[in-house]
Amino acid sequence: MKRIIALIIVLVLCGAALAEGIDWSKMTDEQINAEIANAQAELKKRDGGTENVEVEAGIPTLEKGSKGDDVKKLQQRLKDLNYLSGGVDGDYGNGTASAVSAFQKEAGLSATGVADEATQKALYADDAPKSKVYMKLDYKAVARDPDAHKGDLITFSGKVLQVMESGKHITFRISSKGNYDNVVYCNYEAPENYKRILEDDKVTVYGTCTGIYTYETIMGGSVTIPSCTIDRIEVK
Repeated sequence: MKRIIALIIVLVLCGAALAEGIDWSKMTDEQINAEIANAQAELKKRDGGTENVEVEAGIPTLEKGSKGDDVKKLQQRLKDLNYLSGGVDGDYGNGTASAVSAFQKEAGLSATGVADEATQKALYADDAPKSKVYMKLDYKAVARDPDAHKGDLITFSGKVLQVMESGKHITFRISSKGNYDNVVYCNYEAPENYKRILEDDKVTVYGTCTGIYTYETIMGGSVTIPSCTIDRIEVK
């Protein structure tokens, strides 16, 4: 039995090629132990000097376009940590990518929106950071007393009226009520995984209130509306 176990160890460590030609039936226990030591030394040499080698199945990378149970598990974890407001459907779309980006920022990782191995390990850890709590935007309250609401974490849903892009910096005017009412001026630094958001898109915004913003219209007048910086934005 000891010889059989030794043979298995050598085969696992170094493969069948190194075990060929060894007559286990004629070897003493000391010789068997020596063969095992040789196999371990060969493995250490192949691995660049690492003494203890653990073989671990890699965690598959999930990204936009990925589908299946792994994505469902990811989405459920994002919901549990308050990063995802959408459904758990197993389809890795823009909303999931935005939620992953938001988590990566909180966890101190590169905000790529791609759930690679490092991201998933951090996400499923017991001490994974939860999302900040965003309160529903009170449009009139911000418009009436903007200084009192600067720094508030806000969320709202609406329709994109205008998109202005300058490199990675993007400005949106978003109607938070009806088609053109209660417009919010929003600034956004696009993450690496950004997929363009277009006029008429329906979105949900999570951001920080910056008070009010005044801009000139094409007719020469001025308009003052509530403003925010976007932490993440989800396309419905």
